[in-house]
Amino acid sequence: MGDAEKQELLAKLEKEKLLKEMNDLNKGLISYKRRQEKYGEMKFTESQKKKLNEFRLGLRQKYNLLRRAISKYGGDVYVKVVGMPWDAFIYSLSSPHMDPNQFTALDTAINVVNRAIEKVKATPIASTDWRDITVIPRPKGHTEEARYLFDTMQLHPKVIEVGKSLFETGHYSQAIFEAFKAVNNLVKQKTGLSLDGKALMTKVFREDDPLIKLNKLGTQSDRDEQEGFKFLFMGAMVGIRNPKAHDSVVQTDPYRTLEYLAFASLLMKRVEEGELTQPEKDDQTI
Repeated sequence: MGDAEKQELLAKLEKEKLLKEMNDLNKGLISYKRRQEKYGEMKFTESQKKKLNEFRLGLRQKYNLLRRAISKYGGDVYVKVVGMPWDAFIYSLSSPHMDPNQFTALDTAINVVNRAIEKVKATPIASTDWRDITVIPRPKGHTEEARYLFDTMQLHPKVIEVGKSLFETGHYSQAIFEAFKAVNNLVKQKTGLSLDGKALMTKVFREDDPLIKLNKLGTQSDRDEQEGFKFLFMGAMVGIRNPKAHDSVVQTDPYRTLEYLAFASLLMKRVEEGELTQPEKDDQTI
């Protein structure tokens, strides 16, 4: 076998490997959609929730490995949410608790992968270095790398919505403020209270008869967790949101900003996962 034949064989094997990976991703996305639809119809056990989340993270990792090839052969990977473009894969797989926008993004992602598969099949073997496009492109520079990390982090969709464009344009303090303002608004929306900031968090997450239970409150450890997160929510309002609102803190480090945004994302996810207890009259007291 000559050198040219060897190169063609290697290229063929690389192309077949890429198609297999894309098909696996496609099957995984379809399976994930079905599981999420089932998740919305019935109550999953904690073990099932954990497995579903692990499956989601695996899909995120597989997409990251195939991102360059999917973008090259699948076309536009973006979907508009609230008038803004988002990576359909990142958005749909950003949280295990899916809303209608994430289902729309997931359908878009599935269609993109299908297009990519068909385009790869139709592409002549010798026309492409198949090994090159299966490698994640390395970001160049401090800021570009931080933006890349923003896309690969599993942030809450609302944090992405309010913070992505601000982060990408270097408005770090404003991105942090908007994220924690969104935390505050999410708590208000879920509870129906018109309180704000520290007072709101104190009332909602108190250990005795909370409006949002973060666990079953059946043990001292449960109560400790509830109390601890109450202080985290209170501290986030007093120590992060309020200073940013008054421009008393200027943030110039994109990596520190990502840490703040990740914290806001965690708080949002805990709010969504928490159990809303009986409605309480909003009397503006604690």
